[in-house]
Amino acid sequence: MSRRFGIVVDGTAALPPDLARAHDVQWLPLKVILGGDAYTAVTDPTLAGRPMHITPAEFYERIKPKDVKPETSAPNVDECNSAYDAAAADGTHDILVLTIASELSATYSVAATQARQRGKLRIEVVDTRSLAGGISLIATAVARLRERGGSFDDAVALARRMAGTIHIYATTDTLEYLRRSGRVSGGAALFGSLLSVKPILEVANGVVHPVDKVRTRDKAVARLRELISARTPLGSRIHACVLHTNDPERARVLGDWVQQQYHCVEYFLAEAGPVIGARAGPGVIGLCWYLEGAA
Repeated sequence: MSRRFGIVVDGTAALPPDLARAHDVQWLPLKVILGGDAYTAVTDPTLAGRPMHITPAEFYERIKPKDVKPETSAPNVDECNSAYDAAAADGTHDILVLTIASELSATYSVAATQARQRGKLRIEVVDTRSLAGGISLIATAVARLRERGGSFDDAVALARRMAGTIHIYATTDTLEYLRRSGRVSGGAALFGSLLSVKPILEVANGVVHPVDKVRTRDKAVARLRELISARTPLGSRIHACVLHTNDPERARVLGDWVQQQYHCVEYFLAEAGPVIGARAGPGVIGLCWYLEGAA
């Protein structure tokens, strides 16, 4: 039988807590910084109330004032070691770590550097060239391989093949938080607000590209559907994650359409969490997916 190995995802992954537990996936936490205080961003309700932890609901309430500029930070050495120790708790010496694209965060660099310091553990850190649900879909794919008895080397190879291949389209409800984070200029954000512009974004090989803009929320969802169906024919067998930031109901509407129009071999809906929300704000919805057989 192949040796068991650990799987770790970073805190930007959009993975429902129950699914993470079912697949025995560990978390490498990231932090959001509010008013000079650093909080561990969590989406698991069982962690609510812990000191210096912040849930999505708490986070979005805290960032409502326009003078609040949330920041994010990569994990530190102790947090990397804690995640690696948790993944090795059952005696495994092999750990696969899946991180957000290196263009978007220093997490990959920190995680890889610390992995090299853990000589008794074999730790492979893979830059997924993705974020949020893209990381999660790679994690569930390697978890299924592990459950079938696949080797650690096979899992690493699979993760590297899938890196940069997950399709992601999303829309955000406002440009305000992108302005606060410095991702767009103040003038562009004001222009977008006045015209009720809803940008349509694509994440491709680690880079976020604007692909369109529309005037209303309904048109944004309709445009997402057009782009998704143009990329992948309706009726295809897909693995899919619908993500959102503090907007579960609108995400469910998109998810219902996805499940009606495609044969979802795998499907889940997940909160993307405060780290993504610190950049894009509340009201993001999107689809992350890949074709069955493409992995």
